[in-house]
Amino acid sequence: MKKNLFIIIAAIALVGAAIGTLTYFHMSGKQEAKKIIEARLDAERELLIEQCQMLFRGYFYEEALRLLTEDETLLNDETAKLENEIMQAMDSLVLYEGPVKHIFFHSLILYPEYLFPNLEVPTGGYNEGFSFQSELKKMLPQLLDRGYILYDINDVFGKNENGSMVKKDIYLPPGKMPLILSIDDPTYHYGIGFANRMLLDENGELTTEVITPSKEKIVTYDGDVELVVNNFIRENPEFSYRGHKGIIASTGYMGIFGYDLKTEESRQDAKAVCDKLKSDGWLFASHSYTHTRDGFWGPDSQVSNIRYDTNKWKDRMEPILGSTNIFIAPFGYTLKGEALEVILNSGFDIYCNVDFTQKSEIHPRYALMGRIEIGGYSLVRYAATLTEDFFDVETVKDSHRPPIVSR
Repeated sequence: MKKNLFIIIAAIALVGAAIGTLTYFHMSGKQEAKKIIEARLDAERELLIEQCQMLFRGYFYEEALRLLTEDETLLNDETAKLENEIMQAMDSLVLYEGPVKHIFFHSLILYPEYLFPNLEVPTGGYNEGFSFQSELKKMLPQLLDRGYILYDINDVFGKNENGSMVKKDIYLPPGKMPLILSIDDPTYHYGIGFANRMLLDENGELTTEVITPSKEKIVTYDGDVELVVNNFIRENPEFSYRGHKGIIASTGYMGIFGYDLKTEESRQDAKAVCDKLKSDGWLFASHSYTHTRDGFWGPDSQVSNIRYDTNKWKDRMEPILGSTNIFIAPFGYTLKGEALEVILNSGFDIYCNVDFTQKSEIHPRYALMGRIEIGGYSLVRYAATLTEDFFDVETVKDSHRPPIVSR
């Protein structure tokens, strides 16, 4: 009997020990699971905050708030602090009442030593109208430091309920200024020293095909203005208001981005590049089809020529670029009278010329906006204006730029 009692007591003790062990492992497992869940939430919260901060820096305030608060399981003191910062930034926006500046570029010079082997010889052409890649990369940080933000021209000008053109209210953080940036003539017919073609890589990202002075064909990710700006904004989203980059002013007679547009394959390749640029925040504008002076864009403009040119651009370029209401005048010439009416009747209600005073005018049917060219000529002749308004010319101008030809 005693032996049986001992066995029973021993069994009860073993069962108790087993239950205790199971309880321990059960509790320990729950703690480990809890730690795993907490670690996962911490990782998700960290990623969420990073995404919301990038949206916040790019002025996507409402989008950042919506993303930040949509998952209640991720809310904590850190997310509440960021939410408060975003709301304070929204409340601090002020009406911008200063002038809206507009700068423009041509394709970037990549190999100045090839194009300008003799720095003692004054040179015109590319030297006058184009910027170096090295110069643009120095300009952008200075523009950011001055408080500029790349802004959509359609958020500067627009039609009111009566169909009249007006200047829109612009609200920005204190100290910030809207800046319009445009690029002329992306034909890519310039030869060695410039990008030869723009294309998409295997991941669908924009690249530039470049032929080096040694005739080697290479692919780069910074071979023209669009890519340099994209790269800069990727690291500095506060330089772009809600993802906007700039305007690409396209002609048609020599194709676009290295595509001649003579075959369906060429047109589709060009369209794929243009679609990607639009998704990256770039707008397109008409820069005319012919880009020629005689009887077209100049004092002797003939209405029939303007109508022919405009119709041809819309027929051949619009299917590739999409519709646009922005017209950037060849040679910066401002049409008048019936010739101007052709442009306005074709759906263009923002007309940009070249005006180093950067003056804008509001007319009942359209806005006229002056642009200042950024190239060798302006870096010399308008150095004081550029330094005062945009960047320090002396620190930007490349040492391999020869003197410009005297005019």
